[in-house]
Amino acid sequence: MKNLLRAGVCSAALLVTSQAAHALSVEVTVTSNAPIGGVYLTPVWVGFHDGSFDSYDGGTPSLPALEALAEDGNTGPISDVFAGTLVGDPVAGRVQGTIGGLLAPGQTVSQTFDISADGANTYFSYASMVLPSNDYYVANGNPLAHSLQAIFDGLVDEIVFNIGTPGTVNDAGTEVNDFATSAGNGLFGLPGGQTGPNQGADQGGVNANVVGDPFAGFLNIPGGIDLALFNFNDVALYGDGIATVSIRVVPIPAALPLMACGVGALGFLRRKVA
Repeated sequence: MKNLLRAGVCSAALLVTSQAAHALSVEVTVTSNAPIGGVYLTPVWVGFHDGSFDSYDGGTPSLPALEALAEDGNTGPISDVFAGTLVGDPVAGRVQGTIGGLLAPGQTVSQTFDISADGANTYFSYASMVLPSNDYYVANGNPLAHSLQAIFDGLVDEIVFNIGTPGTVNDAGTEVNDFATSAGNGLFGLPGGQTGPNQGADQGGVNANVVGDPFAGFLNIPGGIDLALFNFNDVALYGDGIATVSIRVVPIPAALPLMACGVGALGFLRRKVA
């Protein structure tokens, strides 16, 4: 009879383990590749979805949520849009979060997320403001750009890619590029700068890739300060992009199902003896 009890408990434990296999814990790590003295990223917003979330479209005006992120590093509005709460129609199944604080050159931040394998979390999106700037940001405009299907299929346990590679950083087109009102100046010893949200002059432009020297056309360029290390389009300095993203499966200890069987069986036996 004891063997039958053990078998029943182990079957239940293995069933729970099988159900858990339909979800994964993944650790998202963002590592800055910027040279010392180079640009920062604001806290990185990330989201897992079914391929239906589009953060921006090139050549079109930025929506308010993207403007808040690109100008102020504010992830609240994009989080609300992602969740669907702004329109009172929450989107089921989506998982999101904001990782770390300011990401300085050479720094690494990470966070673990529980995601489902039912199709709701197959695709990954990210967004972060580049400092210093008025409205430079990194994000994937193509919602299908980063698929996690290979992880769900067990083909790989980690997906790695670079963000902010030369020619891919965006200008939101919402604020005039001006060091007098740019965000993050204090991090670099630059004079002036933003002292509150949405402070610079409205530009009325559209989303576009930043080309050439990102800061050559800024107004009020400070004298006597070398801006070369900020040039994220310089392949020699930023050949691997501003940062690298790693999405890695957090493994479940192999002994866990067996421990569950053993503990469960002991519990049944104790109740029987009692």
